[in-house]
Amino acid sequence: MSQTVNKIKKTALSYITKYGYEGTTLKDIAQKVGIKTPSIYSHFNSKEQLFLSIIKDLKVKERESLMKLVLALRKKPIDEVIRAFFYFYTDSSNIASWQVILKQILMHPPASLLQTLRQDFEELEKEISIQLSEFFQIGREEGWIKKEDTEQLISLFFTLIDGLLVEQNLYDSEKYEQRREEVWNLYRDFISQ
Repeated sequence: MSQTVNKIKKTALSYITKYGYEGTTLKDIAQKVGIKTPSIYSHFNSKEQLFLSIIKDLKVKERESLMKLVLALRKKPIDEVIRAFFYFYTDSSNIASWQVILKQILMHPPASLLQTLRQDFEELEKEISIQLSEFFQIGREEGWIKKEDTEQLISLFFTLIDGLLVEQNLYDSEKYEQRREEVWNLYRDFISQ
């Protein structure tokens, strides 16, 4: 991939994260990169194609991060594994930009992209859910997790991390860390009782 394509994607990601899909223009991206707007069209047929290319790249990065996390947790006790998983997905330095973008866009979706974005988002959640299901099963076998309804545990996990994702933007880091620890303790107590 050329240096110009990388600059275009990096700039577009920054703008889309900050201003949303609709609030981002190819003209703004081109100006920031230092090229003329028509030059973007030599690499991407449309703003939509550029955006979908960025989403594809971010999905690959997310999958790599998930696999590294799972491998790093192989030999840990299950309560530490689930806690690490929870903390990983509630740490802004680990949350891929594409999750933020997808969640933002799913609230105000461009009609032409909605179906593709939903599929991408569902794929990510499915991959995470598979790992969580395995963790919860191990936790039951070890006697740490008492709840039997795996779907309920997964739904609560996603609801909590989504809520914390919003709170990261509302609170200073100290308040956020305190809130995250409180939410983890509630979740841990819920799944282990």
